[in-house]
Amino acid sequence: MLLHTDPDLRAPLHQLVEARRITTHFQPIFSVRQKSVVGMEALTRGLGPGGDLIAPYLLFKMAAAEGIAGAVEDLCRESAVRNFTRLGARSDELLLFLNLDLAWTARPQDLSDQLDALMAVSGLSASNVAVEFLEARLDDIGRFGAVASALRKRGFLVVLDDVGAGHSNLDRIPLFRPDIIKIDRSLITGVDEDFYKQETFKSLVNLSRRIGALVVAEGIETEGEAVTALELGADLLQGYFLGRPAAAAAFDDGGIERAAECVEVLARTFKSHMVGQINERKVEYRRFNLILSRVLCDLTGAAPPEFDQILTRIISEYTGVECLYVLDDAGVQVSETVCNPVVIERPGRAMFRPAPRGTDHSLKEYYYVLIDVELQKYTTDPYVSLASGKLCRTISTCFRDASQNRTYVLCVDVLA
Repeated sequence: MLLHTDPDLRAPLHQLVEARRITTHFQPIFSVRQKSVVGMEALTRGLGPGGDLIAPYLLFKMAAAEGIAGAVEDLCRESAVRNFTRLGARSDELLLFLNLDLAWTARPQDLSDQLDALMAVSGLSASNVAVEFLEARLDDIGRFGAVASALRKRGFLVVLDDVGAGHSNLDRIPLFRPDIIKIDRSLITGVDEDFYKQETFKSLVNLSRRIGALVVAEGIETEGEAVTALELGADLLQGYFLGRPAAAAAFDDGGIERAAECVEVLARTFKSHMVGQINERKVEYRRFNLILSRVLCDLTGAAPPEFDQILTRIISEYTGVECLYVLDDAGVQVSETVCNPVVIERPGRAMFRPAPRGTDHSLKEYYYVLIDVELQKYTTDPYVSLASGKLCRTISTCFRDASQNRTYVLCVDVLA
């Protein structure tokens, strides 16, 4: 059945509401690691006189024009719960993701009582319902944060939707204290090919981990987006690539199990991808060790005044090395920062300059972690190099010079 955005309504919308011509479609939410469907998001559709489906945004636009948006919102909730309880072979653990557009709710403070009553009539437990707050449409976030708190106390899960969208603000997270965060499709689209989206996604995942919230990546439309979202830490996936919204009847006769079959293939693809990533890192670390061994071989037989000449001669042999430099046992730089001439510097020369001889690195982790924890070698996480403005990792290791047997630290910055 087609979803119409411009239906020919031969009757005012309030007559369709009175006739309860509202239906609910469901889109599965998947756990790839569990290879299962863990939830269903309820998506409202209006039914036109000819049985055509009316898109939700148009449905509420018309409802607002007729002053009955609140009644339509109530009817949508009732339809979602009623149709969810009728899903065939629904497990006791399956979650209903229920959208709440509080912009159309006349008395948000009464919402927890209304949902409790709806649960009682349907026989559905509050623990099976994840209430989605549409983040982009919330204005009075303090008042709506209180609604979220009241729902949580009654056993509902709180979901913050559209996180990362243009209108969303991170200050809503401590107010809502969500159990689940749904990362908006604007960050998901093309995430497999966009470093900045990847880092933003990763930051939201790290935030979610620290506050104990699960992450749903919504709007997944390609295998690449799915694999990347999983690699970056998404707990759950949702989108057309895995399953489109469908009427409740589509999930009868084993339909939920059939919907989960797609993640079997994705799970194998993801596992193969991660094994490949690990093998690439192993090759990379072997290369790093060879570089360290090569440089150390020459440095340990030299006196400090010879360090610059040795570093300059060696760096041109390794295109992936950004720069080399040596610190003394106090963390003070005793060589120049010898940069690779093939590495293109980032614009903004005044900000990004190689550290000169005499620079104090004692508070840099590649120095103090290596020395204080007494490691043989230390590799940092990627960071922006002040030498070039590019992302790099620093690998550090200790050595002793031949003349005085004094401890030094070799630092190798490699492009990340």
